[in-house]
Amino acid sequence: MNLRKTSSLGVLSLALLLPLSACTADEQTAPSDSSQSVVLKLARGEQPVEQALAEVYKNALKAKGYEVQINKSSDNPYQQVIDRQADIAVDYAGAALSLSKDQAAIAGEDGVLSVDDLKKLRTEINDSNDKIEALDLSAADAGKVLVMSSAEAQTHSVDSLSSLAGACEKLTIITDDSNTKNLETTLKTEGCEKPKVSVVKTDDLATQLRASVDRAVAVSAGNAMISDEGFKSISDTAKLFNAQPLMLLASSAVDDKARGELNKVTGDLSQQTLVDLNRMVNVPGAMKPAQAATRWEWIIE
Repeated sequence: MNLRKTSSLGVLSLALLLPLSACTADEQTAPSDSSQSVVLKLARGEQPVEQALAEVYKNALKAKGYEVQINKSSDNPYQQVIDRQADIAVDYAGAALSLSKDQAAIAGEDGVLSVDDLKKLRTEINDSNDKIEALDLSAADAGKVLVMSSAEAQTHSVDSLSSLAGACEKLTIITDDSNTKNLETTLKTEGCEKPKVSVVKTDDLATQLRASVDRAVAVSAGNAMISDEGFKSISDTAKLFNAQPLMLLASSAVDDKARGELNKVTGDLSQQTLVDLNRMVNVPGAMKPAQAATRWEWIIE
């Protein structure tokens, strides 16, 4: 027997086996169920602040090694997850009401969604659907509140919902919500017998507020204009409107590690952070959403 040939064959066989063994070991240790092995698609709304928040979530996941692609903005991000066009949706919790089997029970008799109502909605979604999960609600609430100039509030002695109801015959409530039934009903419950409500376009709300003559204007509590221009939010009028905390919807393709990171970002979203983010993306000469997202670490401190 040719010993050199035999020896050479043995070395060659060993050389071939070693990379095969290494590949097998890598396959056994590689995570098979991690979202890090796929591209996660993220759906977001059309408003600049929603777009900026989506960029924040994307950056947080990418820092943990995930690949994330943001879908084209739409008016119904949650539906994209339901339709399997996205793995994560960034939206306000009230938009998930359509997922409830009993929407009337969630909203209650007044038809206005409170934070407690939305917590029930989240629980229902998570108890009834194993393909999607409603993640944590944010402490920040983009829901509306009635706002007046300080001078007008003083003129009409308005500093609360009850005092506003007492002065309501002199005031017009301005809103951009075409359905005013719940608002009028709740105002009557608070003691305003004949509420005067006027509906305007969303883009006209700022002008209506700045005109500020015998009116209270419904704007998002996250609007930086309130504090930046010295307007007065009327305490406890937020309950006249649907609460709007942020709530992400995640598909089963999103693993526990990613969900934990998403919830961490949501936990950092305070009311002041929401105001600061709105300020960056909505004023004249505003930053682009992706640029504003790079300031996230600054504004949450």
